[in-house]
Amino acid sequence: MGNILITGHRGWIGSTLTSFLDRQGVSWMGHDYDEGDLKTHLSVFREKLQHCHTVIHLAATARIPPSWQRADHYRENNVAVTDQIARVCAEENKYLIFSSSSSIYGDGQGPLNPYAWSKLAGEQSIEMYGRSKGLRYTILRFFTNYGGVNPDSLVIGKWLRCYKQMQPILLRGTGEQSRDFIHVEDTAEAVYRCVNKRPYGEKLDIGTGVSYKLADIARLFESNIITEPELMGYSFSTRANIDYTKDCLNWCPKQDLMNWIKNELQTFKELSN
Repeated sequence: MGNILITGHRGWIGSTLTSFLDRQGVSWMGHDYDEGDLKTHLSVFREKLQHCHTVIHLAATARIPPSWQRADHYRENNVAVTDQIARVCAEENKYLIFSSSSSIYGDGQGPLNPYAWSKLAGEQSIEMYGRSKGLRYTILRFFTNYGGVNPDSLVIGKWLRCYKQMQPILLRGTGEQSRDFIHVEDTAEAVYRCVNKRPYGEKLDIGTGVSYKLADIARLFESNIITEPELMGYSFSTRANIDYTKDCLNWCPKQDLMNWIKNELQTFKELSN
């Protein structure tokens, strides 16, 4: 397979991916923001690129709520940096895998918040370099991840933490909203398969194809539930279309969210007794 250059390798998905690659015996190098801003230190990025055949661009400023207050930062960090990475990959004839987001769909008519727009703009920049400079790329649209170190800033990790601390869980909106949740290890395997299969020019959903209502998930925790209005900019429902993804990557997600949560809760109960 040779060397892979990964931006964002110290993040949640990035560290899960690098652990997966290590288990497969795949060589990789990281380029994260504490090594220098990618936009202003392209020479470092370009130098590392000489030893790699593929770039997996995971680094980004994520999450929807802060994007309303920091739209300029999201535009700079997600759009401008992605544009420069795509340009350098095109000039150096390197294959680029870009981690986009299911949020670009909104409720079927496009982005509903600055974060989602920044990811869609990143996609469009990459496609432009594909048309004009022959950039070889694949765009992976990640749906809502969970599992692994499970950041408690995201809903499943947050609810697990509240459950373990015997605190009520917060459910925003009516609970009728539904989400397609994918385990982070399944996401890592999909990226690995993409490196192998190289489906040039494709935009692929990385999810499960199953969407669960948030109220149904919340009830699994057997905790007090408090409700608040939904935050601005979230879609009502997400569901990945993975039929084509399965064919392109020879991949299929293994974990089911509801079973995973039940196992996590049961394990915690057993350890607490």
